[in-house]
Parts: sequence; structure tokens; C-alpha cells
Amino acid sequence: MRYIYVLLAVIVSVACLIVLSDYRNGNGDNAGDVFHDVVRGGRKAKGGYYATQGRRIETFRFDPNEADSNQLLRLGLAPFQVRSIYRYRARGGTFSTADDFRRVYRLTNGQWERLAPYICIGRKYRLVSLPPRQYPEQSSQDSYRARRDSIGMARDSLRRTYPRKIQGDEVVDANIADSIMLCRVPGIGKYYASQILRYRRRLGGFVNTGQLLEIQDFPADALAWLTVKPSPEIRKLDVNHLSERKMMKHPYMGYYRASEIASYRKIHGRLDNIETLYRLRHFTESDIQRLAPYLEFR
Repeated sequence: MRYIYVLLAVIVSVACLIVLSDYRNGNGDNAGDVFHDVVRGGRKAKGGYYATQGRRIETFRFDPNEADSNQLLRLGLAPFQVRSIYRYRARGGTFSTADDFRRVYRLTNGQWERLAPYICIGRKYRLVSLPPRQYPEQSSQDSYRARRDSIGMARDSLRRTYPRKIQGDEVVDANIADSIMLCRVPGIGKYYASQILRYRRRLGGFVNTGQLLEIQDFPADALAWLTVKPSPEIRKLDVNHLSERKMMKHPYMGYYRASEIASYRKIHGRLDNIETLYRLRHFTESDIQRLAPYLEFR
């Protein structure tokens, strides 16, 4: 009898295995759980995520805001794309227009061209469209007058915004003028006015108007309305006490000349006068002449 019971148990086990195999795929996994595991990113097959090459691709009208995972997979989207759509919607994202579907992760041109005609955005997901603004009816003469008045107001506004240009014998001192005064010079607008102020700060003041031409693409015609009056306010460089870093910031000094002065001070001590610079290798005659108004030897 014991052998009969064992035989019956074997038969029942085999029957159960046959029944269960109908609900499992070739790897022994539950086919209903495959998508959910792939979407969650937790399941992998031997060759990576579960292959979808044998899937039948369909086309039908769908709303990407409401389509479920089964529909999205039937449309031919990859599991990682379906996963990105689910995550986007979980964070509160919506597809307001068909073009918004282009944002799907790694969507190819082929997928977009095939799916675009079938995207149907529900009314509750669309952006609010305002009705066109209604204007009271006007005659053609009234309309002409209104346009003329608006043009005149715009012209007056521009006149108030941009300062009047100087004329005749008027000149502007580049060493004391602010940006508004500089904008009055013909050929100079806000850009060149700011460049003049910036270069003036770097130099420590202008010595002559020719220095303005050192500004890139500066309009030479503007020099006729500019002047540089002698000023005691020129900022000097104390070559015996300033650090190498501060000296090199001057446009006429630079790294090599400032470094050579610092080395000379370490070896020989202070510099007595400008004649000392003639003994330094990186100072030419023209360099010394340009720097002379800005140097002091205390």
C-alpha cells in the first residue's frame, strides 16, 4: 500500500507542475510579474532586461497621461521608456500637448513619427487658452490717429531715455565724466561709455586721449569731442612697496615687468628712480615712457 501512496503522490505532483507551467514563462518566472519587475528596475534576465523583440507592436489613439503600462508596451515603447513615463507622472508631470511627448526618455525619430498622429491629449490636461482680446470698433481715421499718437509717445520716451548729443565746440573730459556724460559724445553709447570707465579705473586715470584708442574697436571719430585735462588725481604705483600681484594688474605693467621689479627689490633693495628701470630686461623705452606718469618711488 505504501508504494501505491507514493505513486499517487508523484502523479499529483506532476499534474500540479503541468498546471503551473501554463502560468510561467520559459525561465520559470510568472509572466504577469515580468512587466512590473522591469518597470521597477528590479528584475533582470541573463542578457539584461527582459527582451521585447518578439512583442507585437500596435498603433491606436492614446493619452500619454492616462495610458497604462500594457498599452504603452503594445505601442512599441521600451520598458525603460514606460518606466520614465510612470516616474514623470508620479512626480506630477503632465503632457499638455502632443509635442510634450517628445520629452520621453530616448524617444527615437521613428517612434515619434509613428506615434504622433495617435496622441490624443485629454481636455483636462491641456493648457488654458485665453480668448482673443476684444477692442472697440474704430474708424480708419481714429485708428490712424491712435497709431500716430502711440508713435509720438514712443519717440518722446526715447528722447527722454537717450541724452542729447553734444554739438559744436563742446567737449567732455574723459577723466571726470560719468556714463551719462560720455553717452552724449557722438559715436559713444552705453557699451563704449562702460568700457571707458572700466579702462580708466584700471589705468588710474587718463594722461592723454590717445589712450582711449587702446580700447578695442573704439571709434576714433569720437576723440574730437573728448579731452583729458591735467589732473593731480592720477593713481600712482609705488614700485617700492606694492606687491607683485597688485602691480601686475596695471595694463602697462603685466606679469613679467612686475615680477622683475619684485626680484630686483629682493636682491638690490629699493628702486631710487625711473632710471633704474632701464637696467631691467623686460622694460623697453616705450614701456618706460608709458609707465612714467603712473610710477612713484617712495
